[in-house]
Order: sequence, then structure tokens, then C-alpha cells
Amino acid sequence: MSVLKNMGKRIETGLTNNTRLAVISLILAIIVWLMISMGLDQSAPKTIAHVPVNLDTMGTSLADNDLSIIDSNVSEVEVKIKCSKTQIRNLNADTLEAYVDFENVTKSGKRTFPIKLRSTAGVSYELESITPSVVTLNIDKYSTKEVPVTPRVPNITFAEGKVPDEYTCEPNVVTILGPSAQLDKVTKCYAYSDKALTDVDASFAITSDSLQLYSDDDVAIDQQNMTFSTNSFVITVPVLIQKNVTPVVQITNVPENFNKDALLQKLIINPESLTIASRNSNAEISDTFEVQKINLSDIDLGYSKDFDINEKLTNLGMINKSGEATVNVRLEDTGLTRKEITLDSSSIQLSDIPRDSYTYEPIIKKLTITIVGPAEVLDQLSSKDFVADASLLNLDKSEQKLSFDANISCLTSDEVWSVTKAKIPIMKTSRVEETTAAEEE
Repeated sequence: MSVLKNMGKRIETGLTNNTRLAVISLILAIIVWLMISMGLDQSAPKTIAHVPVNLDTMGTSLADNDLSIIDSNVSEVEVKIKCSKTQIRNLNADTLEAYVDFENVTKSGKRTFPIKLRSTAGVSYELESITPSVVTLNIDKYSTKEVPVTPRVPNITFAEGKVPDEYTCEPNVVTILGPSAQLDKVTKCYAYSDKALTDVDASFAITSDSLQLYSDDDVAIDQQNMTFSTNSFVITVPVLIQKNVTPVVQITNVPENFNKDALLQKLIINPESLTIASRNSNAEISDTFEVQKINLSDIDLGYSKDFDINEKLTNLGMINKSGEATVNVRLEDTGLTRKEITLDSSSIQLSDIPRDSYTYEPIIKKLTITIVGPAEVLDQLSSKDFVADASLLNLDKSEQKLSFDANISCLTSDEVWSVTKAKIPIMKTSRVEETTAAEEE
């Protein structure tokens, strides 16, 4: 019986010792497992894509120098990091931020900067790589520039006989805010409309669709990063009635028997055609346009004169669309020659003498005149073929000393004319005085 008790005690003692040993072993195993797990956590890698690049310049030397980031070639990066497994789940594209250090940046231009990384969640990590690792930035100052605006409406056709006048734009200037380097290139600004219209016959107005910027050499300028004082422009397109006309001249102070048409054929007018227009859509434009009235005595050998037509067209309410500001009138004097002839008192006469209490008589007894005409005709002419006449039609009866233009005419030929500008002095005598003098005699 005692033997059995001793055996039971030994078994109980063995079991107790084994339990303790098992508990100790379990504890040691847990400790080892934790140590191994913690060692594995420290080297866990992670790749995170689409991490945004923060280009905030507030409080940096770049901002202190009124510089701004105009554009960047990188907006996000991919990073590879290592972090504790217990923390790595807290690192993602929302809790990581790529950034650039802008300290000591004081000048504009294109520059390349290294991209740095930071955690916004306060989690420690080891950075292995950033892709891309650098960013190129265009740095510049923002400024303003006022530019004239020119309308541009290319897709319009006009009815026959109708043409546009100069397009206008309201407003006709725009203020642009943008990078200085870009603004410096802007010299032309167009208010553009791509509206298509056909056979337009009356003036109209439309709103522009967009603004187009160009440099001095007509290269389109990128409008990114630019803002405008307004984007709404009203383009007015005035429509004119237009016609090609023949320029003509008139010859004045022509003797009755002179062949004016023959001389007109010798006057060469250049250009032979003019394009004129009217803002009055109901206006009727003649087939000819009188350039000038030319005094016959002005048309000498070698005659050539330019006449300004713009002022005359303006006075007529017309617009010169021909691109020619003047018209030249030239005498084709081939076959013509000049000749001097002296007239005696028998060839000097008065006409349109008023019926009053005075008598009128030419004072001069001789007058030398210069005649132009075909050589073969002039050879046959003498002083007897010419008359110098002074018309008293517009006589001022209060004047005592009288002098009138001499109108020279040829009695025997309609092909010659005088280029002499002479005046005939006239004696004015009271008829009472003449009667008294006769009675005294």
C-alpha cells in the first residue's frame, strides 16, 4: 500500500515539473516569434504611384522676388520606400508629398530642381527612389500688357457689287495678364469669329468666338497661363456698294470752234480704272469719275500732272478702294509743236460790253501769244487767223482800272490752241466826257 502511494507522488511531481517546462517553452517561443516578426517589419518595401508634386512657393525667396511657377514638366511621381509593417499601411499617395526647395531662387527662366519627399502623416520611412527624380520649371514674373484688337472674320462672302469697309471691334483694346516672357512676344491680337455667311449685302455685327495672339513674325503664341480683361468683343462689318469707274477730265475755257474731243484723246490718264465705293447701299455710282477740270491754256507741250482724288471722293461721300491716291494726266504731244505769233490791235477785241454811260477800249496795241498744235497746221497760220477777246460779262462797274483775261481763239483751225495767259487792260471813259471833248474841238 505504501508502495502505491510513493509511486503516485512521483507521478504527480513529474507532471507538475513538465507543465512548468511547457509554459516556459511557450513563453520563450512567443518572445522569439515577436523578435523575428519585428526584425522582418523594419525592411518591408513599398512602391507608391501618383504622389503629387507640391509647388507651393509661399514664404520662399522665389515669392519674395515676385516670381511664379509658369509651368512644370512633372505633376506626380512614383516612390519606393521601406517602412515598418505596422506603419506602412499609413503611407500612400495621400499621406506622402513630393516637393521642391525654392530657397535662393531669385531669377526667372527655366531651371531644373531635385524632387524631395516628405510624409504628411508623421510616419518614418526610408526612401529608396523617386521617379522622376527632377522637375523642370519655367519661372517668370506675371505682368500686364495692353494690346490693340483687330477683328478677323474670314468665312464671309459678299453679294455682287458689295464689299466690306474696314472692320471695327468694340472694345478695340484688351489688357492681358501673363508671364512676362510670353507677353513680350505679343504684338498682334485678333478677335476671331468663324461664323460663315454668304452673299452678304448689308452691314452687320457679330460677337467674336475667341482671341488669337501672334508675334511680330506671325507666329501663334501659346495663351496658357494668360488671362484677358474681357473675352467678349463685338465685330462690326460695314458693307459698301462698289464699282470700277473710268477716270475722266474736262477741258474748260475752250473756244467755240475748238475740237475738244480731239485733244481729250491726246490726254493719257493713268490709271485707266478706279475702284470707288459708297456706304449708302442705295447709291448709284456713275461709270465715270471726273478727276479734274483743266484750263485749256494749261495744256502745253510736256504737260503732265498728278491730281489727288481722295479729297474729292470724300466730298462726294465716296471711298477710294483702288489703292491709288492720285491720277496722272499727261499730254501725248507726239506730232505737236509750239509757235509764237504777235497780234496787232485789229485782232484784239472786247465782247459782252455793257450798255451804260461808258465806253470801253483795249489799251494795248500788240499781244504776243504762244500756240500749240500740229506742225503742219501751224506752218500755215499767221496773226490774221487769231483773235484775242476780253469778255466784260462779269464787269464790276465800280472799278475804274480794268483788266480782263485774253481768250485766244483760232478762226481757221479747230486743232490749235493758245497756252498764253495774258490780260488785256481796258480804258473806261464816260460818254459825257467824250461828248464834251468833241464839242470843245
